[in-house]
Amino acid sequence: MKMGILNFLQENNPFLNSREGDFIPLNNPNSDSDDDDSIGPPLLILYAAPSTIGIDEYRDMVCDGMPNRRVVDVVERGDNEKQQVIVIRRLDGMNDESDDNDDNDAVFDLTVKDALDTLASSSSIVAASSPVLQQKEEMEKNNNNNTPCPVLYFSGVTNSEMMTTYRIIANEIYQETNGVHWPACAKVVMPALVKPLRQVLCEISGDHADAMRLQRDDEG
Repeated sequence: MKMGILNFLQENNPFLNSREGDFIPLNNPNSDSDDDDSIGPPLLILYAAPSTIGIDEYRDMVCDGMPNRRVVDVVERGDNEKQQVIVIRRLDGMNDESDDNDDNDAVFDLTVKDALDTLASSSSIVAASSPVLQQKEEMEKNNNNNTPCPVLYFSGVTNSEMMTTYRIIANEIYQETNGVHWPACAKVVMPALVKPLRQVLCEISGDHADAMRLQRDDEG
């Protein structure tokens, strides 16, 4: 079932024509290669990821997917060890592009380039990067198709690191949400850098949710 979801997304991405160039799709022939097309600081944005999965668990999964990297709090400017580190930041989900989300708004309204630099270099973004653990029953109550589809948004890592980490975390999120969400996976590319982070994440999340609905309709 879970591999069927991944295969479906690789073969039936309805958003590729409208979003081509904004990020690297899963069916890119180079998505598992180590071609050095990485852009931006070494960063993983966990957008709308379940807060019932603790940050330490996410760190462990990233370490499993990228065994040659260390999870760090910030990437120092001029750091010569960027190939050996990775920063993880969590961002709360938005229901639509105009949704007010308190302290997250400052980050969402930056361009992707500025947001990546800010998230990777500042440990003071508490609201955006530190999860507030919810009670299990509260999370389960809100696990419905109206919640934003989680997105794993990567920058500054190789394609194979991205895909290995994605498969590990996606499986955990799928189980944690009782099969409601199989998260989207995207990697930053040049055309996205000038767009607002809010727009890019909403487009990826919404398009992936559409793909998942098609997959469920096909199964039904």
